[in-house]
Amino acid sequence: MVRTRSGLLAVSVLFGGVFALSGVAEATPTTSSTIAPHQHFVGLVNKRSTNATIEMVCPGPLSTTSMGHPLSGQTVAVEPPSTVASTSGYTGTRGRSIVASFVAVVPVTTATSTVTFSRYGSLLIPTTLLLPCSGSGTVVFAPEPTSKTAQNATVSVTYGNITVDPPPATEATASRTILVTRTDSGHKYRLHVGDVLDVKLTGPSSSVTWTEPASSSRTVLKRKTGSSGTTATGTFIARSLGKAEVTATGTFNCSPPCPGPIMEFQVGVSVVG
Repeated sequence: MVRTRSGLLAVSVLFGGVFALSGVAEATPTTSSTIAPHQHFVGLVNKRSTNATIEMVCPGPLSTTSMGHPLSGQTVAVEPPSTVASTSGYTGTRGRSIVASFVAVVPVTTATSTVTFSRYGSLLIPTTLLLPCSGSGTVVFAPEPTSKTAQNATVSVTYGNITVDPPPATEATASRTILVTRTDSGHKYRLHVGDVLDVKLTGPSSSVTWTEPASSSRTVLKRKTGSSGTTATGTFIARSLGKAEVTATGTFNCSPPCPGPIMEFQVGVSVVG
């Protein structure tokens, strides 16, 4: 848990609330080293040791006090530093684990829960956490048990809401099925769980053959049906919160074959609930 010496207590009172990571996912160690006394370490949020961003899912209407849930696929980690930096943490004479806690800028209070690292590695940030939709805060990595020589590592974070931008005309809230064509390549779409993305690719001439559209994440966006050819199709259903890309490649029908692909199709999808 975060220790409230006089300086941190003042910050907590100013922010009005302390939130901490609830450990519900198994660790994915990036090294086999066990955390032990007399070790330096670095805390990471989404692979950054400072100025990290936590993407939030916060359907409107929103205010400065709005709360939401983290987007899936984000991580918190503890790693040995490649070089000992003045900003790194130190386990001290007793530390055999490291506890990661959130301190967030919100005017409410909730019970504190934690995730504990006994080995170096990473954990997924649980999507069940209730955190601010905007603003800043910190993630504090504290050695346990503590000692006089122990030193916390702190990562500054910004909370970014992926649903605050005005929705495109093809937003899934206006239609449960979104039709996407070749000319929509490069666009981004927000879907809700259960919504359908219908992809139809053809042209720019009858001599172009398209591959079957594919999803980068079957967990987030699963393809139900698809086909390739001069007209390629793909029907995808939003399965769970997260991000995915749908891609396909178009090539000319040449004899002898043309050297490599001539055009790429790609759209981004965020499933927000």
